[in-house]
Amino acid sequence: MKIESLKFEGVSFCHEGQDPVVTNVEFDFPMNEILWVKAEEGAGKSSLLQILAGLQMPQSGQFLINGNNVCDMSFEEFLPYRLQIGYSFDYGGLINNQTLFDNMMLPLLYHKTLSPADAKARVDEIFKIFDVTKYAHERPAHVPGRLRKLVCLLRAMVMRPQVLLLDDPSVGLGQDSVYTLVDYIHQLRKEGCLQHVFISSYDEKFMNLFNYQIVHLDDGQLYFQPVDPEKRVVHL
Repeated sequence: MKIESLKFEGVSFCHEGQDPVVTNVEFDFPMNEILWVKAEEGAGKSSLLQILAGLQMPQSGQFLINGNNVCDMSFEEFLPYRLQIGYSFDYGGLINNQTLFDNMMLPLLYHKTLSPADAKARVDEIFKIFDVTKYAHERPAHVPGRLRKLVCLLRAMVMRPQVLLLDDPSVGLGQDSVYTLVDYIHQLRKEGCLQHVFISSYDEKFMNLFNYQIVHLDDGQLYFQPVDPEKRVVHL
């Protein structure tokens, strides 16, 4: 299943009792890009990413993946797409009664995309790259918050999806982990994974470690925002 297009047709979404996140939005999302999703605080960036992940359904309109409306799909019909979408919450999402290693293994074993031996080898490799192997068999409650955040991000990538959605990924990470994370995303993209990356962030220095396009969420609408190349050279 190759994801070739993501499109909103008249999409509206609103949490009960709150201002609309999007209102009758028509938007073709650029593909094969790193998209920086920008908005004022509370404007709905997280909800927008959740819609793109298929975790929230619009109240009206169509969210089209390859021309197929996600809202009309059964669980079984959406599953092939879901397997190609990695999403990381900004506030956690690990299973507390399982170790960090088991949390990473869970999507690989549940979807049986790799043999148990190959899945273990992949997780071991990732933990080695990020120098967190010594924490592998600790539970989330027993490790620092920065490590829980890092494992959430890595779990979103462990399936090597085509679409990666990261919600404020740099918040709470140490500087070394930030650099390693950026290098890892670049590496996987070179290997043909993570073709379409969506990142919501207020961290301009972090985002300037990527070549990105900007999509701005404002007053319930999505806009392209020109990128100033002179602002790209920033050091952490």
